[in-house]
Amino acid sequence: MKPVLQKILIVDDDDETRLLVARVLVKLSFVELLEADSGEKAVQIARAEEPNIILMDILMPGMDGYEACRRIKSEPRLADTIVIFMSAVNKTEIDDKMIQVGGDDVLRKPVDASELYFRVRNYLLNQDGTIDLGKGLHYLVNGKSLYKNNRLIPLMLQEVLLLEALIHYKNRVVPYDQLLQIISKNGDSTIANLRTLIKLLRAKTYKELIKTYSSIGYQLVL
Repeated sequence: MKPVLQKILIVDDDDETRLLVARVLVKLSFVELLEADSGEKAVQIARAEEPNIILMDILMPGMDGYEACRRIKSEPRLADTIVIFMSAVNKTEIDDKMIQVGGDDVLRKPVDASELYFRVRNYLLNQDGTIDLGKGLHYLVNGKSLYKNNRLIPLMLQEVLLLEALIHYKNRVVPYDQLLQIISKNGDSTIANLRTLIKLLRAKTYKELIKTYSSIGYQLVL
């Protein structure tokens, strides 16, 4: 089972904005980018392609982003589509309208590239259980499978338990005793074995993914 290709629809009547957003999101793996320059086209493409996420400009000629979002969200098969508005208007000024039409989030224009990348990435991770670990690595939660550049990387059960624990507490230091308790569910739970498992995971992924905090624990760095 390979990571699922996910679709992102970029909607904006400004060509440069669409290009900027596309240049940022093309860095995400397993993503297909779609574009629309109007609210009307956004609705048409959403019905045909069923994107996972729509990045929606608000102020557009003809049908604005609010109305496009309302129409998309009113269709049962598109109701769970994530719609993130992009606007120069202060977020607090559009929250009420966004809620009324079923929008999910707002990015302020001019769009910050880092914020755009990580905001969209986080939404994608929450949709199909495919976790992007960087450098071509993807972990499929449902399949308990690790892929590197689309190639399956075999994992022992203790490695799976350890990796999932580190993913769950990503960017936080997980104490040794907590990790030992987790891997004890399937075999040796000594410090020496924990260190061996960490070495194996680093070898199968990349060294910088897991950081060591001496006498404290380990941290998955995303």
